[in-house]
Amino acid sequence: MMKLSRRYFAGCAGIVLALSAPVWSNVFDTPRLGIVISRTSVDEHWGVTQMSAHGWAAVANLAGIPYDCLFVEDLGSAESLARYDLLIFGQCAYVDEAAYQKLLSSLQGYIAGGGNVLVDGPLATSDEQARDRDHAALDALLGINYGGFRGNSDYRIKIVDNSHNITRPFEANEFATQHLVNGLNILQFKSGGEVLLVSNNERQSLPFLSCLASPKNRIVLVSDFSTWAGAASFFRNLQPQVFYANQLFNIMIRAVQWAVYGDIETPFPAPQVSNANLTAIVRLDADGSNNLDAQIKTINYLIDLAKETGVAPVYAWVSSGATKAGWQDVALWGKKIEDVGGEIGTHSKYHRINKDMNAERWEEELGGSIQEIEFNMADYDFPIGKVEWFINPGNTIQMKDYEEIARRFSFYMTHGFEQDMPLGYGNLTWYTGPHKNLVVLENVPSPDYQWFYDPTWSYTTAQITAYEEAIFDHMFNNLGRGVIFNEMWHDYSITTQPQSKKNRIINENNIAFYDAMKAKFATHKIYCPTPEDLGHKLRAMAQWNYRWRAEGHQVEIDLDLSSVRLDTIPHFIGGMGLRIENTTERIQKVMINGKPHFAFSDRVIILPNLKKGMNTISVTLGAQPASEPRLTYISSRMPAIEKKSDALEVQVLTRSKARCSFLAPESAVLLNADWQEWNREGDGMLNGFVTSDRKLILRKITKQDFRITRAAACIVGFEESGSSVTMKIQAGSQPQRSISFRCAKAPKSAMLANQRLDITQVGRDFSVSLPEMATPAELIIEF
Repeated sequence: MMKLSRRYFAGCAGIVLALSAPVWSNVFDTPRLGIVISRTSVDEHWGVTQMSAHGWAAVANLAGIPYDCLFVEDLGSAESLARYDLLIFGQCAYVDEAAYQKLLSSLQGYIAGGGNVLVDGPLATSDEQARDRDHAALDALLGINYGGFRGNSDYRIKIVDNSHNITRPFEANEFATQHLVNGLNILQFKSGGEVLLVSNNERQSLPFLSCLASPKNRIVLVSDFSTWAGAASFFRNLQPQVFYANQLFNIMIRAVQWAVYGDIETPFPAPQVSNANLTAIVRLDADGSNNLDAQIKTINYLIDLAKETGVAPVYAWVSSGATKAGWQDVALWGKKIEDVGGEIGTHSKYHRINKDMNAERWEEELGGSIQEIEFNMADYDFPIGKVEWFINPGNTIQMKDYEEIARRFSFYMTHGFEQDMPLGYGNLTWYTGPHKNLVVLENVPSPDYQWFYDPTWSYTTAQITAYEEAIFDHMFNNLGRGVIFNEMWHDYSITTQPQSKKNRIINENNIAFYDAMKAKFATHKIYCPTPEDLGHKLRAMAQWNYRWRAEGHQVEIDLDLSSVRLDTIPHFIGGMGLRIENTTERIQKVMINGKPHFAFSDRVIILPNLKKGMNTISVTLGAQPASEPRLTYISSRMPAIEKKSDALEVQVLTRSKARCSFLAPESAVLLNADWQEWNREGDGMLNGFVTSDRKLILRKITKQDFRITRAAACIVGFEESGSSVTMKIQAGSQPQRSISFRCAKAPKSAMLANQRLDITQVGRDFSVSLPEMATPAELIIEF
């Protein structure tokens, strides 16, 4: 089946759906990307190729389109490529002669069948000996003209045409990036096409992003999204050192969606890894594993962070160092990390992974560390099961060694490109052999090692904090789509261990930096997965399939999990998001598998767990926001939500803290929440949190003259009568337990288990403080 047959328009849809309504104007079946790199380019120019692979995987995740990781050398026939709506060629400059001829043949058939192509950087311009080749036939097929390596640090990327779907949200002549580090490999069309972005120094403009649409194909050319020029970067340690709210990721997301769907006018769905704007997880490199005091202080900090924000860590020991510190002490603290939802991983055995690795050394560093951690944790009565989490020690590990990682671990945090490619993550299968479930996360700018310890960097703690806060804000406010914030933290930096013999600013205390990020986590509506949860969600984003159809105010999605490689994946869908793109309308109503669903914001559906097979999601859009009570945000896994009578019941899973928001235009109480607050901003939102697995119940308060405005206590029951309100309060001894409420008439009394409580008034609210309680008790407020 060739590519053109995968998309159906009104005439065909009328035949297929003749017995149903509406007749869909847009139908799209199983969109999928192929992200293509070259093995020869990895051999010749591994850093740029790897940067491109990671970065385009992040774009695919943010665009919400499932993807496969392909090699140029393994591309099959046009028929086998027809399953891909878009092939993205990432920095494939070097291709051996046999692969070049195969590529030319395959692409001829793929394009003839309606396939679409995005090219980032030169494509097959050199052979395996790094010699220039005659690539005229491939250039002619794609219409490419190479303008050479041009530009320098005087250039930056500018939007010159905002009439196209890709650039429509931006202003013409708006700069999308800061100044580049150096030049770019300029790609342009030989004839036709539209130049949307240019590399510009105010005197000369060079094409940066161009697109060409024909009746059969859409082709996008990018003059180096991913090189050491740092076109996509948010921050670089170069003069002038500055954070920049770089827009290239947003532009590449739209470029991918346009290349797949074209200039459609209807809304379309885009799954995202979480329902929140940003997904946060902590990466902790325990380089000081031999220092027990540093381990205790760091782990205590991360435990407090998890309890206050819900953000959990992967905490990776250098296992030989933990042995020196003493497992009889270390094991207890490792278990405490897992108790709050984090995972103990490994930072290798000796922190000596380098370019001289062989099979024996891989087994010593990785296999040896796994055995050391698993055995000693169990030996001291704190078993943690299999160590599946690996954090890259030292230099960046090349992708051609990924099978050494993938056959031992399921979750891998790497680093190396964050200044030039600030986002890179996904279910990557390049070089993993038969182990196709490896999840890879590159860290975001910038590692605390560089901020505080690198001799080529020099910043005060205040400057560091301001830069990192700006990076977080840019990702949260300008990127969104569940983007993953995963920064490299170290035990020695959290504990401000001293620096020596370094010609740079020496900061007396680093902790303000971490406290600032803690505050960001605590005060923003982010998603806070456990490592296991995030790994499953990233696998789903790559592995599942979906088809969708749209007409007018209706969008319908068939989300198919039958092809995912792990049977556990459907149990971790809860908390993911399904964004409705390409519309200014808001979600009015959602049905999942034929049942009403009450978890969505204006544009994002909060998914529950789904079944392994096909799941149908129907969405109705409208000009105004939906007004009925519903869940609009959750920070942790949500296996299920259902409506029973006039109440919403939501299952929440967390080992630390899970936050949630409900739209409750009329007053409501959130039963079983540890804390709740209603309508503080006058928007009818009820916000709350829980600190353990819970079933939350949102129940409407029918008494028109009574409102609970804040409850710093767990209300597990609520009854109303004409002259009183009765709340059953869960036992607890946390400080400042109180309930605040608003009512038309001043309350006469407040009794808790036959004990009269004082009622105070501040502004419009009344408040009662609750004493310590060993057992649940009823609070009765009389009017």
